[in-house]
Amino acid sequence: MIQRIQSLLLLVAAVAAIAVLFIPIGNIIDGTGYSLYQYDAFSLKKEGAGIFSTLYIAIFWMVSAILSIVTIFMYKNRPRQVKMNGINMLVMLAALVTMLYIYPNLVFEKRQFVTNYAVLRFNHLILVSLLPAVSLYLANMFIKKDERRVRAADRLR
Repeated sequence: MIQRIQSLLLLVAAVAAIAVLFIPIGNIIDGTGYSLYQYDAFSLKKEGAGIFSTLYIAIFWMVSAILSIVTIFMYKNRPRQVKMNGINMLVMLAALVTMLYIYPNLVFEKRQFVTNYAVLRFNHLILVSLLPAVSLYLANMFIKKDERRVRAADRLR
């Protein structure tokens, strides 16, 4: 039932999760402002060639998009939809933590990509990664509201 608001919100979450795959997360720049590396969901690139794989971020976002699409078609089982959205939010949290903390602060520093002279500057477009989380939260609210309405209607019969 695509006409339900929660189905549209789940679709927005899936599209935004796919969009995050193709948005550069940031650039590692030196003190003069020259971009040394480009960081995205699939790899850390230098002059267009991948030098370090960040595939786990892409996998998390793909799983999140797939879960959102699968959840759309579970409209007959609202409690299961709520559980799937909870799982999806955990996957999304893992993606955000991996993308914004683990790779830049732990992996890149250990591999000497980020040093005192080369810092990571995040792309402002990466704020799109918050849209799926907000959409999932709102979808959960509307799913629970539908469930309350159905239970209230069943009590009246």
